[in-house]
Amino acid sequence: MIRVLWWFVGLALVASAAAWLADRPGDIVVDWQGWRIETSVAAGAVAFAVLLAAGALAYRGWIWLRRGPRTIGRARRDNRRRRGEIALFGGMTALAAGEGDEALKLGRRAQALLGDSPLPLMLSAQAAQQAGNTLEAARLYKRMLDTPDTEFLGVRGLLVQALRSGDTQAALRHARRAQALRPASPWVQNLLFDLQSAAGLWHEAQATLEDASRRKVFDKSTGRRRKALTLFAQARDADAAGEAEKAAVLSRDAHALSPDFVPAALLAARHYQADGETGKAVRVIEASWRTSPHPELAALYLALHPGDDPARRVRRIARLDRLNAGHREGHVALAGVLIAARRWHEAHGHLDKALVGREERRLCRLMAQVEEGQHGPASAGAWLQRMSSAPPDDTWVCRGCGTPASAWSPHCEQCGRFDSLAWGAPPEPRPAAADGNGGSPAALARLSGTLPDATADPALRLPALQEEGGDIVDASPPKA
Repeated sequence: MIRVLWWFVGLALVASAAAWLADRPGDIVVDWQGWRIETSVAAGAVAFAVLLAAGALAYRGWIWLRRGPRTIGRARRDNRRRRGEIALFGGMTALAAGEGDEALKLGRRAQALLGDSPLPLMLSAQAAQQAGNTLEAARLYKRMLDTPDTEFLGVRGLLVQALRSGDTQAALRHARRAQALRPASPWVQNLLFDLQSAAGLWHEAQATLEDASRRKVFDKSTGRRRKALTLFAQARDADAAGEAEKAAVLSRDAHALSPDFVPAALLAARHYQADGETGKAVRVIEASWRTSPHPELAALYLALHPGDDPARRVRRIARLDRLNAGHREGHVALAGVLIAARRWHEAHGHLDKALVGREERRLCRLMAQVEEGQHGPASAGAWLQRMSSAPPDDTWVCRGCGTPASAWSPHCEQCGRFDSLAWGAPPEPRPAAADGNGGSPAALARLSGTLPDATADPALRLPALQEEGGDIVDASPPKA
């Protein structure tokens, strides 16, 4: 609109000038070097305007000849970029729709039009991976390693590929490189820690954890818990290797960081017991019982004083129970020592309280002993029948997949999840779905092919207890 207005203003000025000249007639005479030119003022003005226009056109032509190739090249590049962006957008849409082959084709077109720009490379690699062309995806990810701007994306892609193929060593190698590139990334730090712990590289895992804690990747409670678990895992390995002193120090450090972590408390207390420091072992067990009552803590608490008579054992467990009064495990532990002391009525009362929450086999078995002690063998039959159909006893259960375990381990043996085992009731058994290969899909999705086997580790097991002569005694073999 403004341009049109200026056009009319220009025409008005030209018309005004022409009218002004028409009202003032005259001649222009040029006498130069024997040449004489005579013309009217109007014709001279027109000639001057024509010369001025010709000069302007000549100047514009010279400018075009000078800048034309660059302008044409820029226009061609802009056109290629627009076409590349269209191909890139189409490839991203195809990738989101799950059309891997179409996305790969459009990604290659975008690469041809845009060159080694990060986005086309990433699109092509992702599309190749989605289409199942892992070799092409790996080739593209490796190309991305050569440029600082795309190096992390390439490492991440290779890392994901290694995890999917189950190549733990390659995954560890790529995760270490990713950590060097992005040390403050929570995703990188968590994954590297998980890979190192799954491979049993506890020293490396501890170093990763300390670096992540310095960078505040984890909150304080998570960092303390993970450090306690890594220290305990090292203590357990040292204990299995016969390095008792090292195992004792590490297990005590783990217990100090996380008193509610029962396996560390058990191992630390055993080493105190082996060193003749019964008082310290007692304090370790009591500290853990305050937050995490556990039947093995109660059993070891009694095993620290093998010479106690039944009455003394009752007093010891009563003292332990007061640290977490009213807890179900306290009632069960008290019932056990009261049965050994033949104090049937008191044992019955504690079992009644323990049975309020959940009826399980060990409680039915203890109640059968109470009934037999009070009223004879015939009275125990009903509880023995109930025991056969009662839910199983509490055990270690994975919070992720619900798989029970006979002993604590850093990872669930089924799903490979770290620090997922908690003491509690196992889930109700469900019919197993046949998958044709004898393994569950969760097991196939582990980060690594070999996970630490803690169920066979004797360091996690307590001395076996059995009844002998109406009392409970330690039935485990003595340590060498």
